[in-house]
Amino acid sequence: MKGVFRNMCAKYYKSIKTYSCLMQSKLIVFIIFIIISFNINNSITAQNQRAFDLGVMLGASYYMGDMNLYKHLYSPHLNIGGIIKYHYNPRYILRIGAFHSRLSAYDKDFQNAFQQQRNHGFATSLIELSTQVEFNFFPFIIGQQQKQKFIPYLQTGLVLYFANESEDFLSFALPIGIGIKKNITPRLIVGAEWAFRRSFSDMLDNITGKDISSYSTSYSTPIDDDNQHKQRAFIYTNDWYAYLAVTLSYGFKFGGLGCPAYYNVY
Repeated sequence: MKGVFRNMCAKYYKSIKTYSCLMQSKLIVFIIFIIISFNINNSITAQNQRAFDLGVMLGASYYMGDMNLYKHLYSPHLNIGGIIKYHYNPRYILRIGAFHSRLSAYDKDFQNAFQQQRNHGFATSLIELSTQVEFNFFPFIIGQQQKQKFIPYLQTGLVLYFANESEDFLSFALPIGIGIKKNITPRLIVGAEWAFRRSFSDMLDNITGKDISSYSTSYSTPIDDDNQHKQRAFIYTNDWYAYLAVTLSYGFKFGGLGCPAYYNVY
Protein backbone atom coordinates (compact mmCIF):
# COMPACT_ATOMS: atom_id res chain seq x y z
CA MET A 1 0.00 0.00 0.00
CA LYS A 2 2.81 2.33 0.86
CA GLY A 3 4.36 1.70 -2.55
CA VAL A 4 1.07 2.37 -4.34
CA PHE A 5 0.53 5.54 -2.33
CA ARG A 6 4.10 6.63 -3.08
CA ASN A 7 3.56 6.09 -6.81
CA MET A 8 0.28 7.99 -6.74
CA CYS A 9 1.95 10.94 -4.97
CA ALA A 10 4.82 10.86 -7.44
CA LYS A 11 2.41 10.90 -10.37
CA TYR A 12 0.44 13.73 -8.73
CA TYR A 13 3.50 15.90 -8.12
CA LYS A 14 4.75 15.10 -11.62
CA SER A 15 1.42 16.23 -13.11
CA ILE A 16 1.48 19.38 -10.96
CA LYS A 17 5.05 20.09 -12.07
CA THR A 18 4.14 19.46 -15.69
CA TYR A 19 1.10 21.75 -15.40
CA SER A 20 3.20 24.43 -13.69
CA CYS A 21 5.87 24.22 -16.39
CA LEU A 22 3.19 24.36 -19.06
CA MET A 23 1.60 27.44 -17.47
CA GLN A 24 5.00 29.10 -17.11
CA SER A 25 5.73 28.33 -20.75
CA LYS A 26 2.39 29.79 -21.81
CA LEU A 27 3.03 32.86 -19.65
CA ILE A 28 6.48 33.33 -21.19
CA VAL A 29 5.04 32.93 -24.70
CA PHE A 30 2.29 35.41 -23.86
CA ILE A 31 4.79 37.96 -22.50
CA ILE A 32 7.02 37.52 -25.56
CA PHE A 33 3.95 37.98 -27.79
CA ILE A 34 3.00 41.18 -25.95
CA ILE A 35 6.56 42.52 -26.20
CA ILE A 36 6.80 41.70 -29.92
CA SER A 37 3.37 43.20 -30.58
CA PHE A 38 4.31 46.34 -28.63
CA ASN A 39 7.59 46.69 -30.51
CA ILE A 40 5.92 46.10 -33.86
CA ASN A 41 3.22 48.65 -33.01
CA ASN A 42 5.84 51.19 -31.95
CA SER A 43 7.89 50.50 -35.08
CA ILE A 44 4.85 50.92 -37.33
CA THR A 45 3.78 54.06 -35.46
CA ALA A 46 7.28 55.52 -35.61
CA GLN A 47 7.57 54.65 -39.30
CA ASN A 48 4.16 56.16 -40.05
CA GLN A 49 5.04 59.25 -38.05
CA ARG A 50 8.21 60.20 -39.92
CA ALA A 51 7.13 63.67 -40.90
CA PHE A 52 7.78 67.37 -40.60
CA ASP A 53 5.79 70.56 -40.92
CA LEU A 54 6.57 74.13 -41.92
CA GLY A 55 4.59 76.97 -40.44
CA VAL A 56 4.19 80.59 -39.48
CA MET A 57 3.34 82.20 -36.16
CA LEU A 58 1.63 85.50 -35.41
CA GLY A 59 1.09 87.03 -32.00
CA ALA A 60 2.29 89.52 -29.40
CA SER A 61 5.51 89.72 -27.37
CA TYR A 62 6.00 91.52 -24.07
CA TYR A 63 8.69 92.17 -21.47
CA MET A 64 8.86 91.21 -17.79
CA GLY A 65 11.70 92.26 -15.49
CA ASP A 66 12.87 95.03 -13.19
CA MET A 67 10.32 97.43 -14.63
CA ASN A 68 7.37 95.08 -15.12
CA LEU A 69 7.15 92.57 -12.30
CA TYR A 70 3.70 91.08 -12.77
CA LYS A 71 1.65 92.51 -15.65
CA HIS A 72 1.22 89.95 -18.41
CA LEU A 73 0.71 91.33 -21.94
CA TYR A 74 1.97 94.74 -20.79
CA SER A 75 3.12 96.88 -23.74
CA PRO A 76 2.61 94.12 -26.36
CA HIS A 77 4.33 94.27 -29.74
CA LEU A 78 3.63 92.37 -32.95
CA ASN A 79 5.42 89.04 -33.18
CA ILE A 80 6.00 87.44 -36.61
CA GLY A 81 7.97 84.25 -37.12
CA GLY A 82 8.40 80.84 -38.67
CA ILE A 83 8.80 77.28 -37.38
CA ILE A 84 10.08 73.95 -38.69
CA LYS A 85 9.16 70.78 -36.80
CA TYR A 86 10.46 67.25 -37.23
CA HIS A 87 8.10 64.62 -35.81
CA TYR A 88 10.39 62.03 -34.26
CA ASN A 89 7.41 60.06 -32.96
CA PRO A 90 3.83 60.86 -31.91
CA ARG A 91 5.05 62.18 -28.56
CA TYR A 92 8.31 64.03 -29.27
CA ILE A 93 9.00 66.74 -31.82
CA LEU A 94 12.23 68.59 -32.60
CA ARG A 95 11.51 72.24 -33.36
CA ILE A 96 13.56 75.08 -34.87
CA GLY A 97 12.08 78.56 -34.91
CA ALA A 98 12.74 82.26 -35.41
CA PHE A 99 10.74 85.43 -34.94
CA HIS A 100 11.04 89.23 -34.94
CA SER A 101 9.40 91.56 -32.45
CA ARG A 102 10.00 94.49 -30.09
CA LEU A 103 10.10 94.94 -26.32
CA SER A 104 9.51 98.08 -24.28
CA ALA A 105 8.63 99.30 -20.79
CA TYR A 106 8.39 102.66 -18.99
CA ASP A 107 8.30 103.43 -15.28
CA LYS A 108 5.72 106.15 -15.86
CA ASP A 109 3.16 103.43 -16.70
CA PHE A 110 3.25 102.15 -13.10
CA GLN A 111 1.81 103.89 -10.07
CA ASN A 112 4.29 103.04 -7.30
CA ALA A 113 6.42 105.92 -6.02
CA PHE A 114 9.72 104.09 -6.52
CA GLN A 115 9.21 103.72 -10.27
CA GLN A 116 7.76 107.19 -10.63
CA GLN A 117 10.93 108.63 -9.09
CA ARG A 118 13.27 106.34 -11.03
CA ASN A 119 11.49 107.24 -14.31
CA HIS A 120 13.42 104.76 -16.44
CA GLY A 121 12.37 103.43 -19.83
CA PHE A 122 13.65 101.30 -22.67
CA ALA A 123 12.66 100.00 -26.10
CA THR A 124 14.47 97.54 -28.33
CA SER A 125 13.96 95.36 -31.36
CA LEU A 126 14.18 91.62 -30.79
CA ILE A 127 15.25 88.76 -33.06
CA GLU A 128 15.11 85.24 -31.68
CA LEU A 129 16.51 81.91 -32.89
CA SER A 130 15.48 78.80 -31.00
CA THR A 131 15.99 75.04 -30.88
CA GLN A 132 13.42 73.22 -28.79
CA VAL A 133 11.76 69.91 -28.04
CA GLU A 134 7.99 69.52 -27.85
CA PHE A 135 6.30 66.85 -25.76
CA ASN A 136 2.73 65.94 -26.67
CA PHE A 137 0.49 64.82 -23.81
CA PHE A 138 -1.36 62.57 -26.28
CA PRO A 139 -0.11 60.97 -29.52
CA PHE A 140 -0.22 63.43 -32.42
CA ILE A 141 0.07 62.18 -36.01
CA ILE A 142 -0.11 64.37 -39.10
CA GLY A 143 -3.19 63.50 -41.15
CA GLN A 144 -5.32 62.12 -38.35
CA GLN A 145 -8.59 64.01 -37.96
CA GLN A 146 -10.46 61.92 -35.46
CA LYS A 147 -13.06 63.69 -33.40
CA GLN A 148 -10.70 64.62 -30.60
CA LYS A 149 -9.95 67.77 -28.68
CA PHE A 150 -6.88 69.89 -29.23
CA ILE A 151 -3.67 68.10 -28.24
CA PRO A 152 -1.80 69.95 -25.43
CA TYR A 153 2.00 70.07 -25.40
CA LEU A 154 5.02 71.45 -23.55
CA GLN A 155 8.13 72.98 -25.12
CA THR A 156 11.64 73.74 -23.88
CA GLY A 157 15.17 74.04 -25.22
CA LEU A 158 17.63 76.90 -25.80
CA VAL A 159 17.20 80.37 -27.29
CA LEU A 160 19.64 82.89 -28.77
CA TYR A 161 18.35 86.44 -29.10
CA PHE A 162 19.53 89.78 -30.47
CA ALA A 163 18.29 93.01 -28.82
CA ASN A 164 19.92 95.88 -30.71
CA GLU A 165 19.06 98.71 -28.31
CA SER A 166 19.99 96.80 -25.13
CA GLU A 167 23.37 96.96 -23.43
CA ASP A 168 23.60 93.15 -23.66
CA PHE A 169 22.48 93.02 -27.27
CA LEU A 170 23.37 89.31 -27.67
CA SER A 171 22.46 86.68 -25.08
CA PHE A 172 20.87 83.29 -24.43
CA ALA A 173 17.61 82.41 -22.73
CA LEU A 174 15.90 79.32 -21.37
CA PRO A 175 12.46 78.80 -22.95
CA ILE A 176 9.43 77.10 -21.51
CA GLY A 177 5.95 77.14 -22.98
CA ILE A 178 2.61 75.43 -23.33
CA GLY A 179 0.38 75.06 -26.35
CA ILE A 180 -2.43 73.23 -28.09
CA LYS A 181 -2.72 72.01 -31.68
CA LYS A 182 -5.02 70.07 -33.99
CA ASN A 183 -5.19 68.74 -37.55
CA ILE A 184 -7.88 70.75 -39.31
CA THR A 185 -7.22 69.04 -42.66
CA PRO A 186 -4.93 66.11 -43.55
CA ARG A 187 -2.15 68.65 -44.19
CA LEU A 188 -2.96 71.79 -42.16
CA ILE A 189 -2.24 72.08 -38.44
CA VAL A 190 -3.53 74.99 -36.34
CA GLY A 191 -2.35 75.79 -32.84
CA ALA A 192 -1.82 78.37 -30.13
CA GLU A 193 0.98 78.72 -27.60
CA TRP A 194 2.10 80.84 -24.66
CA ALA A 195 5.84 80.80 -24.07
CA PHE A 196 8.29 82.44 -21.66
CA ARG A 197 12.01 83.18 -21.97
CA ARG A 198 14.27 83.52 -18.95
CA SER A 199 17.23 85.55 -20.17
CA PHE A 200 20.77 84.90 -19.00
CA SER A 201 21.13 88.70 -18.75
CA ASP A 202 19.79 91.36 -16.41
CA MET A 203 20.49 94.16 -18.88
CA LEU A 204 17.81 93.49 -21.47
CA ASP A 205 16.05 96.59 -20.08
CA ASN A 206 19.34 98.50 -19.56
CA ILE A 207 18.93 98.55 -15.80
CA THR A 208 20.19 96.19 -13.10
CA GLY A 209 20.51 96.01 -9.34
CA LYS A 210 23.54 98.19 -8.73
CA ASP A 211 23.81 101.15 -6.38
CA ILE A 212 22.65 104.35 -8.00
CA SER A 213 26.21 105.72 -7.73
CA SER A 214 27.26 103.17 -10.36
CA TYR A 215 25.16 104.90 -13.03
CA SER A 216 26.05 107.95 -15.01
CA THR A 217 24.46 111.32 -14.24
CA SER A 218 22.48 111.06 -17.46
CA TYR A 219 19.71 109.25 -15.57
CA SER A 220 16.71 111.39 -14.74
CA THR A 221 17.03 110.96 -10.95
CA PRO A 222 19.68 113.33 -9.52
CA ILE A 223 22.46 111.56 -7.62
CA ASP A 224 23.16 113.08 -4.22
CA ASP A 225 24.30 112.02 -0.75
CA ASP A 226 20.81 110.83 0.19
CA ASN A 227 20.25 108.38 -2.66
CA GLN A 228 23.66 107.44 -4.03
CA HIS A 229 23.64 104.06 -2.26
CA LYS A 230 20.04 103.17 -2.99
CA GLN A 231 19.39 100.24 -5.29
CA ARG A 232 17.78 101.05 -8.63
CA ALA A 233 16.68 97.51 -9.55
CA PHE A 234 16.93 93.84 -8.54
CA ILE A 235 20.44 92.42 -8.74
CA TYR A 236 19.55 88.72 -8.32
CA THR A 237 16.79 88.45 -10.92
CA ASN A 238 17.38 88.29 -14.66
CA ASP A 239 14.98 89.72 -17.22
CA TRP A 240 12.23 87.77 -18.97
CA TYR A 241 10.14 88.16 -22.08
CA ALA A 242 7.20 86.18 -23.35
CA TYR A 243 4.82 85.84 -26.27
CA LEU A 244 1.30 84.63 -27.00
CA ALA A 245 0.78 83.46 -30.59
CA VAL A 246 -1.26 81.36 -32.99
CA THR A 247 0.43 79.01 -35.45
CA LEU A 248 -0.51 77.57 -38.82
CA SER A 249 1.64 74.92 -40.48
CA TYR A 250 1.62 72.56 -43.45
CA GLY A 251 2.59 68.95 -42.88
CA PHE A 252 4.71 66.63 -44.98
CA LYS A 253 4.83 62.90 -44.32
CA PHE A 254 7.47 60.55 -45.71
CA GLY A 255 5.71 58.11 -47.99
CA GLY A 256 2.53 60.17 -48.09
CA LEU A 257 -0.47 60.21 -45.81
CA GLY A 258 -1.63 56.71 -46.68
CA CYS A 259 -5.19 55.60 -47.36
CA PRO A 260 -7.70 58.45 -46.86
CA ALA A 261 -9.98 56.04 -44.97
CA TYR A 262 -7.56 56.22 -42.03
CA TYR A 263 -7.54 60.01 -41.68
CA ASN A 264 -11.11 60.94 -42.49
CA VAL A 265 -13.17 62.30 -39.66
CA TYR A 266 -15.12 59.59 -37.86
